[in-house]
Amino acid sequence: MKHKRGAMAVFQTPPQQILIVKPSSLGDVATTLPLLCDLRALYPQAQIDWLIAPAFADLVRGHDALHELLFFDRGAAGPWWSLSGLGRLWRLQHLLRRNRYDLVLDAQGLLRSGLMARWTGASVRIGFSWAREGAVHFYTHWAHLPPPPQLAVVRMRSLMGPLGGSSRPVEFRVPISPVALETVRGLLPTEGGRIAAVIPGARWDSKRWSEDGFGDLARRLADVGFGILLIGSKSEQILCETIARRLGPAAVNLAGRTTLAQMIAALSLCDIVIGNDSGPLHVAVALGRPLVGLYGPTDPLDVGPWGQLDHVLLFDDPGNYRASASTDRSGTLVRLPADRVWSMVKTVAGI
Repeated sequence: MKHKRGAMAVFQTPPQQILIVKPSSLGDVATTLPLLCDLRALYPQAQIDWLIAPAFADLVRGHDALHELLFFDRGAAGPWWSLSGLGRLWRLQHLLRRNRYDLVLDAQGLLRSGLMARWTGASVRIGFSWAREGAVHFYTHWAHLPPPPQLAVVRMRSLMGPLGGSSRPVEFRVPISPVALETVRGLLPTEGGRIAAVIPGARWDSKRWSEDGFGDLARRLADVGFGILLIGSKSEQILCETIARRLGPAAVNLAGRTTLAQMIAALSLCDIVIGNDSGPLHVAVALGRPLVGLYGPTDPLDVGPWGQLDHVLLFDDPGNYRASASTDRSGTLVRLPADRVWSMVKTVAGI
């Protein structure tokens, strides 16, 4: 294998053992799926493994392009500097070295992921030229792409650059567990033919549109015959239950009640997905579901839904505001009225 630092990696023979390092998070793993498909297309005979956190494994488990999943659980067995933590890291390092990877792509771009790439001993280790925390020093080749804002899918696929790039269309393939799918079918709303997923939560409160707004939107969907699935984490159960109670049998609250595999299956059954910038929204993108994304402090040009940026509404877009002269003569601004969201939903869902 001939190569120079920073130049195109030219393999005399195609690599046989490839590792993607992308432990987290849910949305970030989802947007890395096209990179996996690119690698499979370029190296159809290679064994491709993925280093991932156990919590997100069901998003790629059983993928037809993957051979094996390796696990890194940052929170397991105590902090890394404890005896148990150091032992866990030693075992991981031993496994990475033993697998004898030819090619490693660090899609995380942090110190720990750069270290893991280096631990493999692979002769070609590709990472972002703008990776943080000194991770760039652990790579042999760099993907040169301007820093964000660049859509995450573009950033992930840029790692193909040192391998000659990829001119293939973006391809998402998400494995759906038949067992999970069967379980979820039994949880669908008792009313409504078409299904809408509503995702009112997000990791930060500042990324959340209003509870009343989601409640109003869900009611309008139910009124035109949609069944409603409320999607969220365990910490969002009360939020989702409050909305579900307004709708009666037209809604099912799945927040905190499903495994990741079941959540993926549920989203795959939906005719439209409406939600804040969150992991499940990006899973919906990977599943090819039509969506409406509601964005506040985050930049859609950086973390927006691939292929559906025209379905994004911003909390603070001046076009969303209206003067409320009847209640405030100073003209108080009202953020993202429900009518504006409903108008977008009707367009996307073909209502």
